Amino acid sequence: MPDWAWTAVSVAIVLVVAAIVVRLSHLFVNHLERRLVDEGGAELTEDARQRAKTLATVARGTITIIVLFTAVLVALSEAGVAVGPMLAAAGIVGIALGFGAQTLVKDWIGGFFILIERQFDVGDWVEVADVGGTVEEVNLRSTVLRGLDGVRHVVSNGQIQLSSNHTRGYSRYVFVMPIPYDADIDRAVEVLRSVGEDMRADPAFAGSVTGPIEVLGVDQYGESSVDIKAYIETAAGKHWRVGRELRRRLKLALDAEGIAIPFPHREVILRPAADAADT
Repeated sequence: MPDWAWTAVSVAIVLVVAAIVVRLSHLFVNHLERRLVDEGGAELTEDARQRAKTLATVARGTITIIVLFTAVLVALSEAGVAVGPMLAAAGIVGIALGFGAQTLVKDWIGGFFILIERQFDVGDWVEVADVGGTVEEVNLRSTVLRGLDGVRHVVSNGQIQLSSNHTRGYSRYVFVMPIPYDADIDRAVEVLRSVGEDMRADPAFAGSVTGPIEVLGVDQYGESSVDIKAYIETAAGKHWRVGRELRRRLKLALDAEGIAIPFPHREVILRPAADAADT
């Protein structure tokens, strides 16, 4: 058999092996994706399914590029082509492209870890890169948030150094209740706890309030009040709604007990004109 025939056979074998490796790797990634979805069962959200699909797509694409690049180099080497200079040239081009695309690569890497670590999901309320809002999209390059005022924020994943998720697992509404200095603090705390229990018993809030009010104690002595700090635990993302209703009910309950919500007072002393002239 002539040399060119052996070369053709060698190249064909390399390409066939590369195709088999790509196929097997894709089957393995697909198996992991199905296993992840099956283990989640009916409780797995659509966003979690989409995240698993995105990660699988990224993994398949990365493996395909690496295997095909390696196969092409081996095939060229078998064909007698000097791949050393090509690799050197590719390295120089790669460095140039790397400097130009380092921000994009940083975004992709950040997005990959956001997805794989499940830092937040679509529908979560988060704060990232000095903006906050409901997550509308999460992809490899960017994260899209919708603010309370309706503004749509697109944040590059490479800019996300810290993400604060307000709706993961459970939430807490932390608040300070000001009490007048001449009021009975223990009685005010009893009223506060009673309001919390009433909300837990209310069918409209029973699913949102997950625990009694925890009174942390006197937080500080204010200018015109004794400030009592407390919090109430709620279902994820329900703390704002619960907090607004809690403050409304607490105001009504304190009014019924004759405990006024304090506000700053100023005492103004008017001196007679004669006294002012003497000074």
